[in-house]
Amino acid sequence: AKPQRTAMSMEEAKQFLRAEPADGGPSLYDHLSQVLLKVILERPADANQFFEEISAAVRTEATKTAPPPADEGAAEVVPPAKEAQLKWVDTQSAMFVESTEDAPEGATFPDLYREAAMWKWAGIGFGDDENYRLYLALKALAVSKETGVRFWGKIITRGGDYYVAEVKSSEEDFAEIDPNLMEGAMGPNKYTYFVTKGTGEPWTQLPHVTPKQIVVARQIKRFLTGDLTAPVCSYPPFPGGTEANLLRAQIAQITADCVLSLKGLVKAGEEDDKEVVPEEEEDAAVDGELNELSTWVHAEIDIMPHGRCQAMPEKDEEEEGGEEEPVEYPEPKEPCGEIAEDVVEETGKALWILRTCPGGAGVGPKSLVYAKSLKWPGAVSVAAGKKVTNVYVGFGLATSATPQTYTPPMPGKILPEWGLPAEEEEEPQLLTEEADVTVAPPKEEEEEEDWWPRGDSQDQTACGGDHHGSVSPCPVQLPTLEPDGAVPGGAAGQV
Repeated sequence: AKPQRTAMSMEEAKQFLRAEPADGGPSLYDHLSQVLLKVILERPADANQFFEEISAAVRTEATKTAPPPADEGAAEVVPPAKEAQLKWVDTQSAMFVESTEDAPEGATFPDLYREAAMWKWAGIGFGDDENYRLYLALKALAVSKETGVRFWGKIITRGGDYYVAEVKSSEEDFAEIDPNLMEGAMGPNKYTYFVTKGTGEPWTQLPHVTPKQIVVARQIKRFLTGDLTAPVCSYPPFPGGTEANLLRAQIAQITADCVLSLKGLVKAGEEDDKEVVPEEEEDAAVDGELNELSTWVHAEIDIMPHGRCQAMPEKDEEEEGGEEEPVEYPEPKEPCGEIAEDVVEETGKALWILRTCPGGAGVGPKSLVYAKSLKWPGAVSVAAGKKVTNVYVGFGLATSATPQTYTPPMPGKILPEWGLPAEEEEEPQLLTEEADVTVAPPKEEEEEEDWWPRGDSQDQTACGGDHHGSVSPCPVQLPTLEPDGAVPGGAAGQV
């Protein structure tokens, strides 16, 4: 009896054709590709009749002489492509080594396979192989930090993407930080974030975010480069100045706006600070239909326009100084707000859309429902019963209700020149210029200098030479005059 042949899928057929022959030559898939390329380029009159000759010609051209044997002890030359593959394999293989020690009690990590199956219905997926490697990377992070880890999402950049993991922050991290400059674990720094450029590579902790960084990040749009140390050149200038700070500010905004839950699964905290806490398990029940916007609520505190989640801490009278006027800040939104209230102010258009999967004729009691953000493209929340999972895959940029272009700020008003006051003023105050204060320099005592080489000093005008006004001594000797004006020894006026 002839053996039964099973049907092959397209991928299996490609793998069969791409199998490398024993002689080390090109595969059948590559050979057929070269033959077809030769037929298309040369366009013979009867390609079908001369197909075998064309195939033989291609095989002859592809025949290569074997390279000479390498000398013993010489280093093996590895092609750059293969070297990069081997390096990647080394980084990934370390995650597959099974640990002999038990994981710490506080180390928890997500069931990524179940969550990834829910994300597929919303159009987000990384592939089964990447999901498993990502699961191992999150597990390693949770074990090293001895805490719970949540997969936050993926930020797409121009030079390699960031995988982002979320860890709950500790109050001890903010013990020595001024609350006026940075909010602690009850604000945007409720979570600490770690990023990596790929599974198997080390995780890098991002710095905490400040209110000023959030305020400026909302005013700029910038594609990330993939380098955490890259400078951020923008207007207005971004505080912090590096991409790590900008990435952290964008993550804080996305978390506050796009992490959702269902009404009845979370509630507002009972303390003075605004907080969202999970409902007790025995009391947790979804209040409403999943395909209604009113059923979905925000699971994180909203960030106000001045970059804070909580009200500003009250200052002491000594700190205020009594001179500065108090600044009025807007009241924070109430926790667990419905996403139905998230609308565009100008048009009233909703910022969320809901989809049921499977929908249409396939709707059933176990159908999933996902909410997709229109403000932050790539932010998705998927719900199945009481299970809700949130993920973000995007560029880290928010959309604008209306297209906005950069407009340079207008220059300040020109200061007016001073002029005479109006006549109708009762008591005009005329400005008068004060007299210049002049101080005479001290007079130095003049010393009489003898300009003549011999005899008494006479008036220089007595010499009728051309050297009048010269500072050099006069070469002409003038006689001394008598009291009556006569010249001794001769007529008056003779020289």
